[in-house]
Amino acid sequence: MQIGAFFTTCWYVLPVSALAAYLFGSINFAILISRIFSKDDIRNYGSGNAGATNMLRAKGPGLAALTMAGDLLKAVAAVEFARWFAAACAVKTAADGVTVDPTFAAAYVAGLFCIIGHLYPLYFGFRGGKGVVATLGMYLVLDWKMALFCLGLFIIVVAITKWVSLGSIVGVLPIPALTFLSTYTISDTSLFTALFCTVMGALVSLTVIVKHIPNIRRLIDGTESKISFKKKEG
Repeated sequence: MQIGAFFTTCWYVLPVSALAAYLFGSINFAILISRIFSKDDIRNYGSGNAGATNMLRAKGPGLAALTMAGDLLKAVAAVEFARWFAAACAVKTAADGVTVDPTFAAAYVAGLFCIIGHLYPLYFGFRGGKGVVATLGMYLVLDWKMALFCLGLFIIVVAITKWVSLGSIVGVLPIPALTFLSTYTISDTSLFTALFCTVMGALVSLTVIVKHIPNIRRLIDGTESKISFKKKEG
């Protein structure tokens, strides 16, 4: 689809996809699961972060696994909805000149806004998690090989250092370059589409890293907590 046709006939696709994804992302499973199973708020424990890592430290691997599954699925749902919506609304036009693929564009916008919703959930006072699992869910839909590569980096770093924060940061660093490779070279989209998706990927990476700034400071100071798979007593 030509850029002009996309923004004149399908201008509503990106904002609707973004809004829907933000609402999906705002469903914070760490908070919901802690309220259902423990009758409390996970944000009152440990780092105060509403995510799988803090759930693991405070409540153990069982509830952490449920949290991770929920965060993965909401990102998958957000991206798949955006794909479907873009495909349903897109007007087919000649693909000459500079083009944009509405399904790719909407999917990457949705992924970014789902992560923003996870970080700043509308339903829970805008205090959420750090978006790592939601990022994994986003890329499992968009390019599962890329997602597994980044996950592999995360696992290697955490296995060596026991720092989940460092693994998360290292895991998201290659996202912009891998996004361009995935969209332009492998998926054979137009250059404009690939660049648009790469910008979205860079924003995803930057967002996750910025949320980890307190962890980066603790890593530098040598005070960052290491991961344990044992539930804390009390």
